[in-house]
Amino acid sequence: MVLTLPLLSFAASRLTGNSATPGCGAQEIRDEADPGQVQSCFTLGRLDIAFQTEKKGPPTVGIVLTDPRGRRIGFDPILKSGFQELPQAEGYIDCDAPGTEGTCTGVIQVCGPVSGTYKLEIIAVQTTAYSLRVSGRSQEVRGKNHDLQVSDSDAEINNVAIQKGSRDMVILNYSRDLSSRVAFQRQAPVPVAGNGAVSSAGGNTGEAPAPESLHNDVN
Repeated sequence: MVLTLPLLSFAASRLTGNSATPGCGAQEIRDEADPGQVQSCFTLGRLDIAFQTEKKGPPTVGIVLTDPRGRRIGFDPILKSGFQELPQAEGYIDCDAPGTEGTCTGVIQVCGPVSGTYKLEIIAVQTTAYSLRVSGRSQEVRGKNHDLQVSDSDAEINNVAIQKGSRDMVILNYSRDLSSRVAFQRQAPVPVAGNGAVSSAGGNTGEAPAPESLHNDVN
């Protein structure tokens, strides 16, 4: 039996509904339809984000994902705010997956994600190290032989140190296109001082350094 805890259950009473996220900056937004049902995970693609920290039990970081249209899902443990603004998405903590030996995994799943640049914010409540894996699946495309074709790709970083109260920002690129693959880059962390006043859509606007321990895989 797999025990799962809703990711947003840690948000107490502060759950934000649909609203545009201020301060996301100008982005190219494709004219793609939003998913209308769970089956969109197969027809329009899928984005899975899994994260862990080094100690047993629930992760000691929170994650907030912002899509190219400024909609968020996740939980900010510093501001104690949860977000669920995407049409077909869920977040949860899995504490009983096979082979985890007591280490819980945080999961965010997005069905039918729109193509574009996503912002993934990692927020630490303790000094720790985290690992992050992103899996992307393209939309279904009918081939020349009338068979359905999809592509899958993955990217991950492992054992990234983060200080208590600080925020890491990861820029994630995803496309529904069959020929594209998911990729991301970690930006310089936001300093600890003043983190309580930083919006969950915020981040370091400086130039991003090269990714740390970044691995990409495509199927």
